[in-house]
Amino acid sequence: MTDILEKKRLHSLDAFRGFTIAAMIVVNSPGDWDHVFAPLKHSAWNGCTPTDVVFPCFIFMMGISIVFAFSTKRLDKTQHAGIISKAFRRMLTLIGIGLGLQLFYHFSFSEIRYPGVLQRIGIVYFLTTLLYIKLADKMLPYILSGILAGYYLLACIIPGSGLAAMTPEQNIGAWFDHLVIPASHLAKFAYTDPCGLLGTLPTVGSAILGLLAGLVLKNKSLQPENKAAYLLIAGNLLILSGLIVNLFFPFNKPLWSSSYVLYTGGICMVAFAIFYWFIDIKEFNGKCWLLTVLGMNAISSYVLSEALPALLNLIVIKRGGQSAEGLKIFDLLFFLKIFSEEWASLFSAFIFLLMIWAIMYIFYRKKWIIKI
Repeated sequence: MTDILEKKRLHSLDAFRGFTIAAMIVVNSPGDWDHVFAPLKHSAWNGCTPTDVVFPCFIFMMGISIVFAFSTKRLDKTQHAGIISKAFRRMLTLIGIGLGLQLFYHFSFSEIRYPGVLQRIGIVYFLTTLLYIKLADKMLPYILSGILAGYYLLACIIPGSGLAAMTPEQNIGAWFDHLVIPASHLAKFAYTDPCGLLGTLPTVGSAILGLLAGLVLKNKSLQPENKAAYLLIAGNLLILSGLIVNLFFPFNKPLWSSSYVLYTGGICMVAFAIFYWFIDIKEFNGKCWLLTVLGMNAISSYVLSEALPALLNLIVIKRGGQSAEGLKIFDLLFFLKIFSEEWASLFSAFIFLLMIWAIMYIFYRKKWIIKI
């Protein structure tokens, strides 16, 4: 844990990261999983809901952060080994934390799920850092195109059955996962693990979009207004491209399909351009610190939001012949008396978000960043 250095930051990135973490906490922590509004659920298979955009936004911002962290150091080749070593250690740390969270809820090494959100973030961070450090900027669009085209061939053409190879029970991602990982170490809630191994490859594509956005932001020959305009235009072109590719390679979060990379990447780019315009260009940032509280310790906020429910579930309340634990207590005691079940579930998620925010506010006030 270190004091925040007093240096210029991209305030819109911290705010947008905080917004993304807040959204992630809300969609992952309803008061009642049986009563959730449709936009706050992931698509059952093909499709893209607002909830499906949250994770790609975090990956996109990670790409921008890599550019801002290493744009100067990458010019000195003597520092490459140190950067790559540090990125590798961070990958291992994130994988370890992800596995630790699994054990925190169910301490069983024989059934621990190997894939996970933090595991994927760690691997993608390392691979994206490696690409950024070792490749020229002009190569990144070609790498991105190769990943998206190659993944389409791998998922839809090579299996020989076209879209029939993209069902929840029959797809190249699930086939590969079950080939190399025992079923006891994959997701129990679906045959296709949404954080499977092959899906890591196109997720790197989402991070490369972040790298490209970061290069625009770091371009000293462009005025800030032009940077925002480029991001807006590029984002809308990506959305259009995603909609076109969706016609033959549908949006699919569990597989992280190529159309999903383009479409969600476009949404992330447009959304970030808006944040950048208002916060860093127009300096309408009076209340953006509310988001920065989470954004400056994004991984820590996420880990806390994943671990805290286990402790809250130890609290059980009985009232009128009914019992509730954890976040459901708010539903039972308050919200269900006033709102419908879906709204009660959502308000409980907001209460939980407020809990996480209040804890992270202490770190914000103390100017602490937890380095992972």
